[in-house]
Amino acid sequence: MNLRMGAFGRQEAASAVLLAMFFGGCFAFDSRALFENGNASWIVEIVACLQALLLFEATVWALRVRGGNDLSALIGDSKLKKALAAPLILALLLAAMQPLEGFLIPITQFVFAGSKQVTACLYLLSCLFLLTVLGAETIVRTARILLPVLLVSILAALLSGIGEYRLDRIFPIPIGEPKMLLTETGSAQLRAAPPLLALLCIGEGTQDRMAMRSAGRIGAIAGGLLSAAALFALSMTFPYTQLREMPAPFYRMLVEVRAENPTLRLDRAVLFLWLMGAILSSGYYIYAACVLFAKTFGVRDARPVALCLSALAVSLILVLHYDTETTLAVLKLLYRNASLLIGIPFPLILLKRRRRKPKCAV
Repeated sequence: MNLRMGAFGRQEAASAVLLAMFFGGCFAFDSRALFENGNASWIVEIVACLQALLLFEATVWALRVRGGNDLSALIGDSKLKKALAAPLILALLLAAMQPLEGFLIPITQFVFAGSKQVTACLYLLSCLFLLTVLGAETIVRTARILLPVLLVSILAALLSGIGEYRLDRIFPIPIGEPKMLLTETGSAQLRAAPPLLALLCIGEGTQDRMAMRSAGRIGAIAGGLLSAAALFALSMTFPYTQLREMPAPFYRMLVEVRAENPTLRLDRAVLFLWLMGAILSSGYYIYAACVLFAKTFGVRDARPVALCLSALAVSLILVLHYDTETTLAVLKLLYRNASLLIGIPFPLILLKRRRRKPKCAV
Protein backbone atom coordinates (compact mmCIF):
# COMPACT_ATOMS: atom_id res chain seq x y z
CA MET A 1 0.00 0.00 0.00
CA ASN A 2 1.13 3.53 -0.74
CA LEU A 3 0.38 4.97 2.71
CA ARG A 4 3.53 7.12 2.96
CA MET A 5 3.97 6.09 6.57
CA GLY A 6 7.72 6.50 6.90
CA ALA A 7 9.55 5.97 10.18
CA PHE A 8 9.79 8.23 13.22
CA GLY A 9 10.86 8.08 16.83
CA ARG A 10 9.34 8.56 20.25
CA GLN A 11 9.98 12.31 20.46
CA GLU A 12 8.24 13.03 17.16
CA ALA A 13 5.19 10.91 18.04
CA ALA A 14 4.94 12.48 21.52
CA SER A 15 5.13 15.97 19.99
CA ALA A 16 2.24 15.23 17.64
CA VAL A 17 0.11 13.85 20.49
CA LEU A 18 0.92 16.84 22.72
CA LEU A 19 -0.04 19.40 20.06
CA ALA A 20 -3.23 17.55 19.18
CA MET A 21 -4.20 17.27 22.85
CA PHE A 22 -3.63 20.98 23.48
CA PHE A 23 -5.41 22.36 20.41
CA GLY A 24 -8.28 19.92 20.85
CA GLY A 25 -8.75 20.95 24.47
CA CYS A 26 -8.40 24.72 24.13
CA PHE A 27 -10.13 25.22 20.78
CA ALA A 28 -13.23 23.05 21.10
CA PHE A 29 -15.79 24.03 18.50
CA ASP A 30 -18.70 24.07 20.96
CA SER A 31 -17.97 26.63 23.66
CA ARG A 32 -21.61 26.51 24.72
CA ALA A 33 -21.32 22.89 25.85
CA LEU A 34 -17.83 23.37 27.25
CA PHE A 35 -18.86 26.21 29.60
CA GLU A 36 -22.58 25.58 29.87
CA ASN A 37 -22.66 24.75 33.58
CA GLY A 38 -19.65 26.60 34.93
CA ASN A 39 -15.88 26.79 34.73
CA ALA A 40 -15.04 23.17 35.45
CA SER A 41 -13.54 22.60 32.00
CA TRP A 42 -10.02 22.27 33.40
CA ILE A 43 -11.15 19.54 35.83
CA VAL A 44 -13.04 17.77 33.06
CA GLU A 45 -9.96 17.91 30.82
CA ILE A 46 -7.76 16.16 33.41
CA VAL A 47 -10.32 13.41 34.05
CA ALA A 48 -10.90 12.89 30.32
CA CYS A 49 -7.15 12.57 29.69
CA LEU A 50 -6.86 9.94 32.42
CA GLN A 51 -9.73 7.97 30.90
CA ALA A 52 -8.17 8.20 27.44
CA LEU A 53 -4.85 6.97 28.86
CA LEU A 54 -6.52 3.94 30.43
CA LEU A 55 -8.13 3.08 27.11
CA PHE A 56 -4.80 3.56 25.34
CA GLU A 57 -2.99 1.29 27.81
CA ALA A 58 -5.62 -1.42 27.39
CA THR A 59 -5.27 -1.25 23.61
CA VAL A 60 -1.47 -1.46 23.72
CA TRP A 61 -1.73 -4.44 26.07
CA ALA A 62 -4.08 -6.15 23.61
CA LEU A 63 -1.59 -5.48 20.81
CA ARG A 64 1.19 -7.06 22.86
CA VAL A 65 -0.90 -10.15 23.58
CA ARG A 66 -2.24 -10.69 20.06
CA GLY A 67 0.60 -9.24 18.02
CA GLY A 68 0.62 -6.27 15.68
CA ASN A 69 1.77 -2.67 15.77
CA ASP A 70 -1.36 -0.66 15.02
CA LEU A 71 -5.11 -0.58 15.51
CA SER A 72 -5.98 -2.13 12.15
CA ALA A 73 -4.01 -5.25 13.07
CA LEU A 74 -5.99 -5.53 16.28
CA ILE A 75 -9.35 -5.25 14.51
CA GLY A 76 -8.40 -8.11 12.22
CA ASP A 77 -10.49 -9.56 9.38
CA SER A 78 -13.77 -10.07 11.21
CA LYS A 79 -17.13 -9.24 9.72
CA LEU A 80 -17.42 -6.34 12.17
CA LYS A 81 -14.30 -4.73 10.74
CA LYS A 82 -16.03 -2.01 8.72
CA ALA A 83 -18.63 -1.39 11.42
CA LEU A 84 -15.94 -0.91 14.06
CA ALA A 85 -13.79 1.37 11.93
CA ALA A 86 -16.59 3.71 10.79
CA PRO A 87 -17.29 5.45 14.15
CA LEU A 88 -13.55 5.75 14.83
CA ILE A 89 -13.00 7.46 11.46
CA LEU A 90 -15.92 9.80 12.20
CA ALA A 91 -14.44 10.63 15.62
CA LEU A 92 -11.09 11.50 14.01
CA LEU A 93 -12.81 13.75 11.46
CA LEU A 94 -14.76 15.55 14.19
CA ALA A 95 -11.55 16.01 16.17
CA ALA A 96 -9.85 17.45 13.07
CA MET A 97 -12.66 19.97 12.67
CA GLN A 98 -12.45 21.33 16.21
CA PRO A 99 -9.39 23.62 16.14
CA LEU A 100 -9.92 24.79 12.56
CA GLU A 101 -13.56 25.74 13.13
CA GLY A 102 -12.49 27.82 16.11
CA PHE A 103 -9.87 29.61 14.01
CA LEU A 104 -12.22 30.36 11.12
CA ILE A 105 -13.32 33.76 12.48
CA PRO A 106 -9.77 34.94 13.38
CA ILE A 107 -8.58 33.87 9.91
CA THR A 108 -11.20 35.97 8.14
CA GLN A 109 -10.53 38.96 10.41
CA PHE A 110 -6.73 39.00 10.65
CA VAL A 111 -5.09 36.61 8.15
CA PHE A 112 -7.36 37.26 5.17
CA ALA A 113 -9.03 40.46 6.33
CA GLY A 114 -12.44 40.98 4.76
CA SER A 115 -12.48 37.60 3.03
CA LYS A 116 -15.35 35.13 3.13
CA GLN A 117 -15.42 31.88 5.02
CA VAL A 118 -15.40 29.92 1.75
CA THR A 119 -12.04 31.45 0.80
CA ALA A 120 -10.56 30.56 4.17
CA CYS A 121 -11.86 26.99 3.87
CA LEU A 122 -10.22 26.61 0.44
CA TYR A 123 -6.92 27.71 2.02
CA LEU A 124 -7.40 25.12 4.79
CA LEU A 125 -8.26 22.42 2.25
CA SER A 126 -5.01 22.91 0.34
CA CYS A 127 -2.96 22.81 3.55
CA LEU A 128 -4.67 19.70 4.89
CA PHE A 129 -4.44 17.82 1.62
CA LEU A 130 -0.73 18.62 1.27
CA LEU A 131 -0.01 17.43 4.81
CA THR A 132 -1.92 14.18 4.45
CA VAL A 133 -0.30 13.39 1.10
CA LEU A 134 3.20 13.98 2.51
CA GLY A 135 2.53 11.36 5.15
CA ALA A 136 3.03 10.61 8.83
CA GLU A 137 6.77 11.20 8.96
CA THR A 138 6.43 14.75 7.65
CA ILE A 139 3.60 15.55 10.07
CA VAL A 140 5.22 14.27 13.24
CA ARG A 141 8.70 15.63 12.44
CA THR A 142 7.22 19.05 11.70
CA ALA A 143 5.40 18.84 15.03
CA ARG A 144 8.72 18.12 16.76
CA ILE A 145 10.30 21.20 15.13
CA LEU A 146 7.35 23.48 15.79
CA LEU A 147 6.73 22.37 19.39
CA PRO A 148 9.35 24.53 21.21
CA VAL A 149 8.18 27.72 19.49
CA LEU A 150 4.55 26.93 20.21
CA LEU A 151 5.28 26.19 23.87
CA VAL A 152 7.02 29.54 24.24
CA SER A 153 4.08 31.36 22.63
CA ILE A 154 1.56 29.54 24.84
CA LEU A 155 3.51 30.27 28.02
CA ALA A 156 3.91 33.91 26.95
CA ALA A 157 0.14 34.16 26.43
CA LEU A 158 -0.54 32.64 29.85
CA LEU A 159 1.99 34.85 31.66
CA SER A 160 0.88 38.02 29.92
CA GLY A 161 -2.61 37.76 31.43
CA ILE A 162 -1.57 37.33 35.07
CA GLY A 163 -2.76 40.83 35.94
CA GLU A 164 -6.29 39.99 34.73
CA TYR A 165 -6.71 36.69 36.62
CA ARG A 166 -9.34 36.52 39.36
CA LEU A 167 -10.07 33.36 41.33
CA ASP A 168 -13.71 34.28 41.96
CA ARG A 169 -14.44 33.85 38.24
CA ILE A 170 -13.90 30.08 38.32
CA PHE A 171 -17.16 29.58 40.21
CA PRO A 172 -19.48 27.76 40.02
CA ILE A 173 -17.60 24.46 39.77
CA PRO A 174 -20.11 21.62 39.32
CA ILE A 175 -18.18 19.11 41.45
CA GLY A 176 -21.17 18.59 43.69
CA GLU A 177 -23.19 17.10 40.81
CA PRO A 178 -21.43 13.87 39.76
CA LYS A 179 -23.95 13.14 37.01
CA MET A 180 -23.33 16.49 35.32
CA LEU A 181 -19.56 16.10 35.67
CA LEU A 182 -19.76 12.58 34.19
CA THR A 183 -21.73 13.90 31.20
CA GLU A 184 -19.20 16.65 30.53
CA THR A 185 -16.33 14.17 30.85
CA GLY A 186 -17.98 11.93 28.25
CA SER A 187 -18.25 14.88 25.87
CA ALA A 188 -14.59 15.71 26.51
CA GLN A 189 -13.54 12.36 25.03
CA LEU A 190 -13.83 13.99 21.61
CA ARG A 191 -10.89 16.17 22.69
CA ALA A 192 -8.84 13.74 24.79
CA ALA A 193 -9.11 10.34 23.09
CA PRO A 194 -8.47 11.15 19.37
CA PRO A 195 -4.76 12.08 19.80
CA LEU A 196 -4.06 8.63 21.24
CA LEU A 197 -6.44 6.98 18.78
CA ALA A 198 -4.55 8.59 15.89
CA LEU A 199 -1.25 7.34 17.34
CA LEU A 200 -2.66 3.81 17.46
CA CYS A 201 -3.65 4.12 13.80
CA ILE A 202 -0.14 5.10 12.69
CA GLY A 203 1.69 2.86 15.16
CA GLU A 204 3.32 0.98 12.30
CA GLY A 205 5.67 3.93 11.76
CA THR A 206 7.02 3.92 15.32
CA GLN A 207 10.04 1.88 16.35
CA ASP A 208 8.00 -0.68 18.31
CA ARG A 209 5.03 -0.96 20.64
CA MET A 210 7.05 0.17 23.65
CA ALA A 211 8.08 3.36 21.88
CA MET A 212 4.47 3.98 20.85
CA ARG A 213 3.25 3.48 24.42
CA SER A 214 5.93 5.76 25.84
CA ALA A 215 5.15 8.47 23.27
CA GLY A 216 1.43 8.24 24.01
CA ARG A 217 2.00 8.55 27.75
CA ILE A 218 4.34 11.52 27.48
CA GLY A 219 2.26 13.38 24.91
CA ALA A 220 -1.08 12.78 26.65
CA ILE A 221 0.12 13.74 30.14
CA ALA A 222 2.02 16.83 28.99
CA GLY A 223 -0.70 17.93 26.57
CA GLY A 224 -3.47 17.30 29.09
CA LEU A 225 -1.74 19.30 31.82
CA LEU A 226 -0.95 22.16 29.45
CA SER A 227 -4.52 22.22 28.17
CA ALA A 228 -5.91 22.13 31.72
CA ALA A 229 -3.60 24.99 32.75
CA ALA A 230 -4.74 27.07 29.77
CA LEU A 231 -8.41 26.37 30.53
CA PHE A 232 -7.85 27.28 34.19
CA ALA A 233 -6.26 30.59 33.14
CA LEU A 234 -9.16 31.15 30.76
CA SER A 235 -11.63 30.51 33.58
CA MET A 236 -9.90 33.14 35.73
CA THR A 237 -10.05 35.69 32.90
CA PHE A 238 -13.75 35.53 31.91
CA PRO A 239 -16.90 34.33 33.71
CA TYR A 240 -18.49 31.27 32.20
CA THR A 241 -21.50 33.28 30.98
CA GLN A 242 -19.19 35.15 28.59
CA LEU A 243 -17.14 32.09 27.62
CA ARG A 244 -20.27 30.31 26.37
CA GLU A 245 -20.72 32.91 23.65
CA MET A 246 -17.05 33.22 22.55
CA PRO A 247 -15.61 31.50 19.47
CA ALA A 248 -11.95 30.55 20.12
CA PRO A 249 -11.99 31.98 23.68
CA PHE A 250 -8.31 31.21 24.31
CA TYR A 251 -7.27 33.46 21.44
CA ARG A 252 -9.81 36.04 22.59
CA MET A 253 -8.04 36.11 25.95
CA LEU A 254 -4.79 37.08 24.21
CA VAL A 255 -6.58 39.85 22.28
CA GLU A 256 -8.09 41.24 25.48
CA VAL A 257 -4.68 41.28 27.18
CA ARG A 258 -3.17 43.11 24.20
CA ALA A 259 -5.99 45.66 24.36
CA GLU A 260 -5.10 46.39 27.98
CA ASN A 261 -1.39 46.64 27.12
CA PRO A 262 -0.96 48.48 23.79
CA THR A 263 2.80 47.92 23.84
CA LEU A 264 2.30 44.15 23.80
CA ARG A 265 1.96 43.12 20.14
CA LEU A 266 1.84 39.36 20.47
CA ASP A 267 -1.58 38.61 19.08
CA ARG A 268 -0.81 38.72 15.34
CA ALA A 269 2.43 36.72 15.58
CA VAL A 270 0.92 34.17 17.96
CA LEU A 271 -2.12 33.78 15.70
CA PHE A 272 0.05 32.53 12.83
CA LEU A 273 1.93 30.15 15.13
CA TRP A 274 -1.26 28.73 16.62
CA LEU A 275 -2.84 28.46 13.19
CA MET A 276 0.12 26.37 12.00
CA GLY A 277 -0.24 24.16 15.07
CA ALA A 278 -3.99 23.75 14.51
CA ILE A 279 -3.54 22.82 10.85
CA LEU A 280 -0.79 20.37 11.79
CA SER A 281 -2.99 18.74 14.44
CA SER A 282 -5.91 18.46 12.02
CA GLY A 283 -3.63 16.97 9.37
CA TYR A 284 -2.45 14.44 11.96
CA TYR A 285 -6.05 13.36 12.61
CA ILE A 286 -7.05 13.22 8.95
CA TYR A 287 -3.98 11.20 8.01
CA ALA A 288 -4.73 8.71 10.81
CA ALA A 289 -8.32 8.40 9.57
CA CYS A 290 -6.97 7.94 6.05
CA VAL A 291 -4.69 5.08 7.16
CA LEU A 292 -7.47 3.38 9.08
CA PHE A 293 -9.84 3.69 6.12
CA ALA A 294 -7.26 2.41 3.62
CA LYS A 295 -6.34 -0.63 5.71
CA THR A 296 -9.94 -1.40 6.56
CA PHE A 297 -11.33 -1.27 3.04
CA GLY A 298 -8.19 -2.46 1.24
CA VAL A 299 -7.43 0.79 -0.63
CA ARG A 300 -3.88 0.58 -1.94
CA ASP A 301 -3.33 4.29 -2.62
CA ALA A 302 -4.06 6.68 0.24
CA ARG A 303 -3.93 9.89 -1.80
CA PRO A 304 -7.53 9.77 -3.12
CA VAL A 305 -8.72 8.96 0.40
CA ALA A 306 -6.71 11.91 1.75
CA LEU A 307 -8.35 14.28 -0.71
CA CYS A 308 -11.86 13.00 0.06
CA LEU A 309 -11.45 13.13 3.86
CA SER A 310 -9.82 16.58 3.74
CA ALA A 311 -12.64 17.92 1.57
CA LEU A 312 -15.23 16.34 3.86
CA ALA A 313 -13.69 17.86 6.99
CA VAL A 314 -13.47 21.35 5.46
CA SER A 315 -17.02 21.11 4.12
CA LEU A 316 -18.33 20.21 7.56
CA ILE A 317 -16.41 23.12 9.05
CA LEU A 318 -18.10 25.48 6.61
CA VAL A 319 -21.54 24.00 7.27
CA LEU A 320 -21.16 24.14 11.05
CA HIS A 321 -19.92 27.72 10.90
CA TYR A 322 -23.37 28.96 9.93
CA ASP A 323 -25.39 28.95 13.14
CA THR A 324 -28.65 27.52 11.91
CA GLU A 325 -30.96 25.52 14.14
CA THR A 326 -30.26 22.29 12.28
CA THR A 327 -26.48 22.53 12.41
CA LEU A 328 -26.52 23.51 16.07
CA ALA A 329 -28.76 20.55 16.89
CA VAL A 330 -26.50 18.15 15.00
CA LEU A 331 -23.39 19.66 16.59
CA LYS A 332 -24.85 19.37 20.07
CA LEU A 333 -25.87 15.75 19.44
CA LEU A 334 -22.42 14.77 18.16
CA TYR A 335 -20.61 16.66 20.90
CA ARG A 336 -22.61 15.24 23.79
CA ASN A 337 -22.51 11.66 22.46
CA ALA A 338 -18.87 11.75 21.38
CA SER A 339 -17.92 9.13 23.97
CA LEU A 340 -20.15 6.61 22.17
CA LEU A 341 -18.13 6.95 18.96
CA ILE A 342 -15.02 5.82 20.80
CA GLY A 343 -16.41 3.96 23.81
CA ILE A 344 -18.52 1.44 21.88
CA PRO A 345 -16.00 0.13 19.26
CA PHE A 346 -13.06 -0.35 21.62
CA PRO A 347 -14.67 -2.87 24.00
CA LEU A 348 -15.72 -4.93 20.99
CA ILE A 349 -12.14 -4.83 19.72
CA LEU A 350 -10.52 -5.63 23.07
CA LEU A 351 -12.94 -8.43 23.94
CA LYS A 352 -12.40 -10.19 20.65
CA ARG A 353 -11.00 -13.67 21.12
CA ARG A 354 -7.49 -14.44 20.07
CA ARG A 355 -7.16 -16.72 17.07
CA ARG A 356 -5.77 -20.14 17.83
CA LYS A 357 -3.00 -21.48 15.69
CA PRO A 358 -3.96 -24.60 13.76
CA LYS A 359 -2.38 -27.80 15.00
CA CYS A 360 0.19 -29.42 12.78
CA ALA A 361 -0.92 -32.56 11.08
CA VAL A 362 0.65 -35.71 12.48
